[in-house]
Amino acid sequence: MNKTTIIPPSGVSAPGESQRHPLDAFRFCPRCGHDPLSTEHERAVRCGVCGFLFFFNTAAASAAFLFHADKLILCVRAREPGRDKLDLPGGFVEYDESLEQGLQREIREELNIVTEDLTYLCSAPNDYLYAGVLYKVTDLFFTGVVKDIEGIEPADDVGGYVLVKPEDIDPARFAFPSTRTAFQYLLSLLPAYRHATYPHSRHSLSAEL
Repeated sequence: MNKTTIIPPSGVSAPGESQRHPLDAFRFCPRCGHDPLSTEHERAVRCGVCGFLFFFNTAAASAAFLFHADKLILCVRAREPGRDKLDLPGGFVEYDESLEQGLQREIREELNIVTEDLTYLCSAPNDYLYAGVLYKVTDLFFTGVVKDIEGIEPADDVGGYVLVKPEDIDPARFAFPSTRTAFQYLLSLLPAYRHATYPHSRHSLSAEL
């Protein structure tokens, strides 16, 4: 199966998010303080007085479908957006940090567990509305294996976790459209991997993802 960039169908943004623009939060020039700023290239603002130009570029975030045996480890969000809904361990990538480094850090911070064999799965665009500001994000999804969950402990913006087989998950319970899109892609891969690994192999199918 090819790993790919997933483009979700239109109209999947949460209510209210599609009506906002990242540059709505900008009014005064941060360099000289003059008003107004003009919008350029749909994602940049320019000051007509001092020439200041700022691009609101896409943010990068990484998340993982983590398997423990034949079940996924899913987080329950403790905060908005998406409070009490399902999510994957992960988060925004920090400055000077690779996607994999950021993902490993977030998994430790949120669940206090260690992952093995992180493998890129796909990517999908996402709108992240936080404190009244809309962030355009590219979410990059990985798969991984967690053998030991003895020390698992939800923290940071994770209020709890669940262990559940992929087939038993209602995609509507995921907090973000990008996660639902990536999850559907993951589900499409499972039958082929099951056919390849069972009954002749005792390894978890997640090890093949």
